[in-house]
Amino acid sequence: MHMITQHQYLTNEPFDPASETLIVGTIHPHKHEEFEVPFFYGNECSLWGIFHEAFPTELPNPRSLDNIKVFLRRRRISMSDMIWDCERKDSNALDSDLVPIHLNEDLPKQIRQSNIRQIFFTSGFDKNAAFKLFYQNVLKRPISKVIKENREVTLEPALLGRPIRLRILYSPSGRAVTGLSRNKQYLADKEKYRHFPAPVKAFRVDHYRQMFGNPV
Repeated sequence: MHMITQHQYLTNEPFDPASETLIVGTIHPHKHEEFEVPFFYGNECSLWGIFHEAFPTELPNPRSLDNIKVFLRRRRISMSDMIWDCERKDSNALDSDLVPIHLNEDLPKQIRQSNIRQIFFTSGFDKNAAFKLFYQNVLKRPISKVIKENREVTLEPALLGRPIRLRILYSPSGRAVTGLSRNKQYLADKEKYRHFPAPVKAFRVDHYRQMFGNPV
């Protein structure tokens, strides 16, 4: 049975043009009424759980919308997604199983009219991944081998008015942990995490801590 998912937060939670960092995903799962928090990544609070572990004093309660918004505001981070609405084969959250109907084509204009200088994508190069939809489908730029290797690229100033660094995060989803266990960087640093109860998850928390660092 096919269903249509309409984004619940792009209109109600528009990103603050004063923000300097933007986090971009695809679209939330279909059953938004069951979310733990009525917000981006609110279905399992996976992203907010990672930020809580990486910055516990800044985000003490990852299931509090007020805490989440304070954390984002203090760090000048805003949220957005690449898909306004899509068709799904079923109610799962897999990007590969959805068919985009309307992409967020206005995002480049919104970025140009903001203070955004770095964008983090929560998925990279697979079918319907956030970075691919933004860079290839909306900006009409080819994804090179170097971009795939580095998992980042800096846009030339002429494109959006200033140089903007695009970086791809390791996915915050629970399903991504299995894939991360085979990640080259994780395998190279595996010894560092062997004493943690969940070594791969600890590696991912470190990744987010390093990527976001201190407030910009």
